[in-house]
Amino acid sequence: MTFQDDEVIPEALTRTAFRNANEMAWKQEDCAAVIAWLRDSGYAVLGMELWLPDDDGIRTAMRTKAGPAIYCSACNPVRNERWDDYVRRSASETLDSITSFRWPEDSDEPQRAAYFNITWASRRWFREHSRASFDEQSDAETYLVRLESAMNGLWSVLKDLLRLPRPR
Repeated sequence: MTFQDDEVIPEALTRTAFRNANEMAWKQEDCAAVIAWLRDSGYAVLGMELWLPDDDGIRTAMRTKAGPAIYCSACNPVRNERWDDYVRRSASETLDSITSFRWPEDSDEPQRAAYFNITWASRRWFREHSRASFDEQSDAETYLVRLESAMNGLWSVLKDLLRLPRPR
């Protein structure tokens, strides 16, 4: 999210984070505590993105023999899903994605610490930005259409930057 993360997340969790401007990312072993706090505080986890900090900044693609490999996930609300159910499911799915990460066997670079930038939102944020209330089907459908459009726009930018084919 593009706000002061450390105004939301407790200091005990921000202390272990890698910072980039107003965003943070955590090592794989620290993500469970962050996601548990978000879930227990009522935040939905929208997804995550692998960050590889280096001397030139942050890379989001690992170098492999097959070309750049991006590791990210998104968790969208489903039709008629209650907010609390979405919060629990999004935390579980994102944590599963993070804990299952393994460095690619065909990597062209040595293994090193990988960080995960976790994106989350409050129910209030959804109401203000997407009009999704999670109480009415039409609001959830409107949100999903807007989210899909935003994700397609993001994919277009990433694809152009990395010259990758769109995944199926």
